Amino acid sequence: MPQMTNFLILLFALIVVFIVIRYVISRIIGDYKKRARVMNTSERELYLILQKELGGKYIVLSKVRIEDFVDVSKNGLSWNDEQSLRGRIKSRHVDFLICDLSSTEPLYAIELDGASHLKDKTIERDRFVDRLYKKIGLPMTHITVGSNFAKEVEEIKNLLLE
Repeated sequence: MPQMTNFLILLFALIVVFIVIRYVISRIIGDYKKRARVMNTSERELYLILQKELGGKYIVLSKVRIEDFVDVSKNGLSWNDEQSLRGRIKSRHVDFLICDLSSTEPLYAIELDGASHLKDKTIERDRFVDRLYKKIGLPMTHITVGSNFAKEVEEIKNLLLE
């Protein structure tokens, strides 16, 4: 009987230690989980058409951070001003970026506009991004969810071939 009691005490202690360790790790690292998918249904549908129509000649990238293809021009900026400009782009992304197959130069940006793009904050974000792309000379378009994706991609393909 004392062996069984010792075993239960040890088992209880191990369970408590396990729970404490999980709690500490979740507090240090945070509570994360893998998403079931990277793209929603509309994004996936558009991506597959882009890949089919452009994949042989271009690289089609999805959800690329703007800071990965846009640099802040330092031109005498203070460190604080540079960081402020970086802050405006570092946590934003483009829905799709079409790049040259051999050089990976960004050639065309695509924003897929769903219902969230009707919100004031998103409209403001879209205006900023539109001005940014125009300033750096990157052609872009907005494609509305529910539109004819094949037709939209055909128009982009024709623009890229010009």
